[in-house]
Amino acid sequence: MKKRRVALVLAGGGARGVAHIGAIEELERQGFEIAAVAGTSMGALVGGMYASGHLEAFKEWMCTLDKYKVFGLVDFTLSTEGLVKGERVIKAMQELVPDVQIERMPVPFAAVAADLLTGREVVLDRGGLYEAIRASISIPSVFRPVHRDGMVLIDGGTVNPLPLNRVRREEGDLLVAVDVSAPFAADPAVRVNASLNYYKVLIASSQIMQQHITQLMCRLYRPDVLVQMPADSYGMFEFYRSAELVEAGRMATRTALAESLR
Repeated sequence: MKKRRVALVLAGGGARGVAHIGAIEELERQGFEIAAVAGTSMGALVGGMYASGHLEAFKEWMCTLDKYKVFGLVDFTLSTEGLVKGERVIKAMQELVPDVQIERMPVPFAAVAADLLTGREVVLDRGGLYEAIRASISIPSVFRPVHRDGMVLIDGGTVNPLPLNRVRREEGDLLVAVDVSAPFAADPAVRVNASLNYYKVLIASSQIMQQHITQLMCRLYRPDVLVQMPADSYGMFEFYRSAELVEAGRMATRTALAESLR
């Protein structure tokens, strides 16, 4: 029996993006063929690992991370462009998975970033995989931007957090999207009593902006299957919960497939 093809779109969301691994595994377990991938931020990272054929090794590495190892991957800097260089984590990943040219990968792939100078969306579907990933994950004020070809590239979530229009799709392909920054699940009455600080205000404001952009994108490019994980389900930097996040992505995908394709 011929497998049904999927054009897969993966959203950003920090550590919640690890759930994309479980989503991919569930799609394949149910017999779907992932024919192309597009992603933003953490979605670009996981999508790039899959499209290059190294998702299993990446998953095993992620599941070894604890709080101390996560902190050890953070290379703080005094730069005015951001708090973290982002070189240490990329180097660690390159030791695990060698860099590759995107156009030579077995599965078509595109990462989304934004040019800070013009405000334009930048689609990275050629060149080095890690340069594309590093640009797409450049969270403003956290990671230093990537300077490339006269552009200053930052996290693609600022312009296209769920890039439904950037995945290569052929006639008959199912459009499947995994949004790990979906609207908040907690009761507002509970959230109103939560303590706030600069970091929480910045993150929540960014999440609200991205949620509204995503909702508009879903109206313009309606996915056949939309997998959702609330933005308040896991913290942005809880990478030490990777095994749990993979399972959460698997279960959310199983539920979405059952509801959308019944």
